[in-house]
Amino acid sequence: MTPSVQGAGFSGQRFRCALFFLTFLSGAVPCPVPAASDDPGEDRRAAVSADRQGKLLWKFRTGGFVDSTPVFSGGVVYFGSWDRRLYALEGKTGRKLWSFEAGDFIDSSPAVAGGKVFFCSWDRVVRCLDRFTGKEVWRFRMPPSPFDDHRQSSPSVRGGRVFVGGFNGVLYALDEETGRELWELPTAGAIRSRPDPEGFVASGDGSVYAFDASDGRRRWAFPAGRAVNTSPASGGGRVYFGSREGRVYGLDGKTGKEIWRYDAGNRLEYSSPLLVGESLYIGDCGGRLHALRAEDGKPLWVFRGGGGSIYATPVPVDGMIVYGDNSGRVYFLDGRDGGFAGEFRAGDAVQAVAPGPDGSVLVGSRDGYLYAVALDREGR
Repeated sequence: MTPSVQGAGFSGQRFRCALFFLTFLSGAVPCPVPAASDDPGEDRRAAVSADRQGKLLWKFRTGGFVDSTPVFSGGVVYFGSWDRRLYALEGKTGRKLWSFEAGDFIDSSPAVAGGKVFFCSWDRVVRCLDRFTGKEVWRFRMPPSPFDDHRQSSPSVRGGRVFVGGFNGVLYALDEETGRELWELPTAGAIRSRPDPEGFVASGDGSVYAFDASDGRRRWAFPAGRAVNTSPASGGGRVYFGSREGRVYGLDGKTGKEIWRYDAGNRLEYSSPLLVGESLYIGDCGGRLHALRAEDGKPLWVFRGGGGSIYATPVPVDGMIVYGDNSGRVYFLDGRDGGFAGEFRAGDAVQAVAPGPDGSVLVGSRDGYLYAVALDREGR
């Protein structure tokens, strides 16, 4: 399928249980620009040509899937892999600075605050590392539960507290310096989303909760029906999220009252809403990226890519919206009208993208690589 933009759909993506372990050593590898697509494109904006290919700056090889969304901070890229390691790379070159071996797979996205980096692994352990050396500062272990599975919650940090959800359905607040538990807020389903430090968290029980960050007191709960695995986004007094039933919601942040809802037409799994100015962007499992007006949920445009389910959360990069899908493609779109600006192709599903240094994009793929990509401006 060629990409297309529509004006103002889930065949279930089976979880891939077969894990691969590469026997070669990890390292940064320079590489050529991928070949251009042979697809002619359905319209001017969707046409794929050599001058619209993302330029590959470097790639770094790990021993497992890279589903962990990278974080670029202070010139360093931090991310995890299914090879059980958290990596720190030099942002401009991809050179490895250090790696830390955890007890299990890592698809949690790290959080960086001060001189520390925080992340979770499948063995239900939250770890705090020294961001410069990779040495462990503290760890906090969550209890086992019937919900234990892949895709852990990613931590968020604010005001000296680390907020993280557990497979057991509990939201924890930990002391940033010591890892000591400060409070917990129970829900009735696994929490796979990243808590919004403004005081919102989504649960597999089908509800989104508002909480007081100081003591964990529940302020309100909004039942959306089916599981909510997307991470809430807040701004302008509102909170936004997508549910597995295929709906995007806009709620009043103070009361939890529904302001609007939008039917995406396909399941919304792990691609969380991105709020940029007055626009909201989210990907569905039918391979479409939706741009909505944040005020009332009215659709602005819909972009249909190559058909792969979208698990990656879109990111803003230099006026563009960038996202990846399970076909292994990464799309660069004009944030205003969804116009196609370029693409990059990885070797397998892309479930993690993030802004990198100097306007580049960091791309995590299930081919085991982390890529640094930049769009060729001369081709735009």
